[in-house]
Amino acid sequence: MTGALLGLLLAATDPCAPVALAARPDPEAAALYRKTGDEERAASGVETATVAYRAAAALDPGDAASRHALQALCVQAGTRADPFQDGLRQMEAGEWRAAAASFGQARRSSGDPSAALLEGICDYQLGDDVAAEPPLRLAEARPEHRDLARFYLGLVALRAGAAQRASALFAQASANPALGALAADLSRLARQDSRLVLTFLAETGYDSNVTLAPGGATTPVGGTGGMMGGGTMNGAGLYGFGAAALFRPSGPSGPYLRGNGFLRQQLQLRAYDVGGVEAAAGWQLERGDSGLLAEYAYAFRTFGGAPYLSAHRLSGAGWLTAGGLTWSARYAGQLEDYRASTLGGFSGVLHHAELRAALPVGTGGWVAVAYGGSRDEAKLGITSYTEHGPRLDLRLLLSARLRLGAAVGVTFRAYDAYDSVISVTRSDRYLDGSVLAEYEVAPGWTARCSLDGRKAFSNAAAFEYYKLVPMIGIAWQLGL
Repeated sequence: MTGALLGLLLAATDPCAPVALAARPDPEAAALYRKTGDEERAASGVETATVAYRAAAALDPGDAASRHALQALCVQAGTRADPFQDGLRQMEAGEWRAAAASFGQARRSSGDPSAALLEGICDYQLGDDVAAEPPLRLAEARPEHRDLARFYLGLVALRAGAAQRASALFAQASANPALGALAADLSRLARQDSRLVLTFLAETGYDSNVTLAPGGATTPVGGTGGMMGGGTMNGAGLYGFGAAALFRPSGPSGPYLRGNGFLRQQLQLRAYDVGGVEAAAGWQLERGDSGLLAEYAYAFRTFGGAPYLSAHRLSGAGWLTAGGLTWSARYAGQLEDYRASTLGGFSGVLHHAELRAALPVGTGGWVAVAYGGSRDEAKLGITSYTEHGPRLDLRLLLSARLRLGAAVGVTFRAYDAYDSVISVTRSDRYLDGSVLAEYEVAPGWTARCSLDGRKAFSNAAAFEYYKLVPMIGIAWQLGL
């Protein structure tokens, strides 16, 4: 991320670099930039004049005056040596401390806001946020540098734990097309890094196979004939609500408490309504590109309005970024107690572990490959199983407000014991897929549209089924 931004910066202050035309010409804006360039050039603000002339030339292909001015500045740059040019060379070589000193000298001698911006960026790269903020504030006062200065001020605020301030700065910086998608995503992530995060979700949709019935099977509607005077059905509309709270008194690294609840109601098949609550306490330790997490959670679920499942869970995770990949591993052990007398044989301990590798894609996106395995040690052998399989996840930032996610996975499940009722030792395979699109309609408000699907294969025909669940919803998130 930093390398790409610095590449844009260095090109913007180099009068000799080629000028790329903007996607949409804007001669009026180009005239304003050209006027700024003339004023800065007259005041010996060479670097700021370069930025302004390059913007004018990009916005107006016919702006010969700005191109001639850039040619003159290019010739001038080749015949002089000054602290600013020294700083550029040192910055390109990764000599951040020397570059910060050179840009500081250039700023003090000429008051050039371009030097101030680059000085602040170098100080940020050195981890000296106290030194970085004053020159970044100076650069923020100039329109040509405002968005990039706010972007780095947001990074400074995020590192200081001021997540709410960082989120606001990133949101302001996202107005710049070159920073838009990345800054908008960082604004959302910063909001999630607040000490207290509240989230609410309302959604509605349709489940094509509520009862997980085999292909073509249907379920009677109600006990008095159902809709339209009688009939059968298996698909039904539904709606749901969810709420979550996360409290981290020390910021992202340290202890935390979280809680969440959900309710999913069927419009017709009310016996399949589900709901639940969960509370958890844990500790997360972050050190640069690595981290560890440990958590205890308790969950309670209802089904059809009656108690269904009570579960205690211990989990742990760790991650490390190296060689351009983020590697992670997690494990969870859950003690399950099914409350209905007919489901007692399903109670037991469920173990799950997963290994995952993620690779950055584009601006703010990633693609990840994971392999997971589970072991359900239920009381009855016919309900105990071992399963495993791969999953592929993709996340893309299509614009400053639009995000797209997709996942596909295959799971192989083998049960422990012969089931005399179905006359086989059951063996299943599941093909799962999902697509999610999110559009941020306003800060904190996100419209969602998703499609989840599953195709189940089994050596017992009664357990083969398929289902599709399209949903639309709106989510609200507040970071305090």
